[in-house]
Amino acid sequence: MRRGSIFVVLFIIVAAVVIGVSQFLRSQPPTEITVAVDPLALAWVEKAAAALNATDPVVNATQRIQYKVTPVDDLDVWAGQRIWSPSDHPAAWIPASSVSVGYAGENGVPLAEVAPSLARTPLVWGGYASRVDVLTDGGTAALDWPAVAGAAETASWTALGGASDWQFIKLAFGQPGRKMGGLGALFSGAGDFFQKPDLVGGDLRAADFREWMLAVIESVPNFSTLGSDPAAAMARGPSTVEIGIFSESQWLLNLSGLLQNEDIRLNYPAYQFVLDFPLVRWQDSSTTPEQQQAVDILSAWLLAEAQQADAPDFGLRPAAGEPTEADALFAAGAAYGIQLEPDYGQAVVVPGRSDAQGFIQWVNSSQ
Repeated sequence: MRRGSIFVVLFIIVAAVVIGVSQFLRSQPPTEITVAVDPLALAWVEKAAAALNATDPVVNATQRIQYKVTPVDDLDVWAGQRIWSPSDHPAAWIPASSVSVGYAGENGVPLAEVAPSLARTPLVWGGYASRVDVLTDGGTAALDWPAVAGAAETASWTALGGASDWQFIKLAFGQPGRKMGGLGALFSGAGDFFQKPDLVGGDLRAADFREWMLAVIESVPNFSTLGSDPAAAMARGPSTVEIGIFSESQWLLNLSGLLQNEDIRLNYPAYQFVLDFPLVRWQDSSTTPEQQQAVDILSAWLLAEAQQADAPDFGLRPAAGEPTEADALFAAGAAYGIQLEPDYGQAVVVPGRSDAQGFIQWVNSSQ
């Protein structure tokens, strides 16, 4: 009986210690898990992370964690000198494109894939109706690279049959040396020029292609003036920008501002570059199991039904499936060319990082 009593007492003591340690650990400040996110997905991820933080998530049963979301453009990571080091880096990264993950790996950034895609947004051509009608002969031709590049080469609206006070054609896309959507747009153009989806480095260096693309680049008024969201700049009116190729999300989020000037026409390019927002984690000898678990928790949260259903409110398509008529932004864009289930055309397959960087250097020198 005495021995049994001792075991009971010891069990109570051990249980009390375990509970005490657990409560002590839970009372400690949470460990911060930094997540770098491309600006196009920032607002969606911020909202989702705030909701996840509100659940007081833990790893290892007792270690509290909180997620901190910070904006980082893809090209800051893989173009030129990388911004992260073994002693200073985020736990996770959500770039705009899986292409950036490959390029970052070529640049020596140690990454491991957690989710191939959290959300999607394709590229979309668009412009003010008056201008698009001239370029497409009243809609008989597609608003795509052949029409736009041909108009850029002509340069003058008068020569194309437009009004004289429109002056010169004003195009826009993201700055290719800063924004993955802008670089992806030019990859789309290369696919259309060569009429093939698989690009190699020699394609981007071809003299005839660069001559063709130069007219397009020179039709952009000023990348610095357009800023980080050229669709928002276009909403100032056709005197600033008339035609552009942006992510679908940028068109949707700026739709009301654009329509205050004039109706717009939208069209998906034949050669597509979809931004797919993968989730990767930093993976080297210093990565702990707790950090891996924290990123896995974030991945499961972002791919859960509630967060996926929320993505269209930010102009993003879910990782799988398509938006519906109940999604207000997509429903509003339907009258202007946004499709719930678009023809994504041919996906462009891009060359390696060094070829992309060489192309960017040429674009920068041509501005």
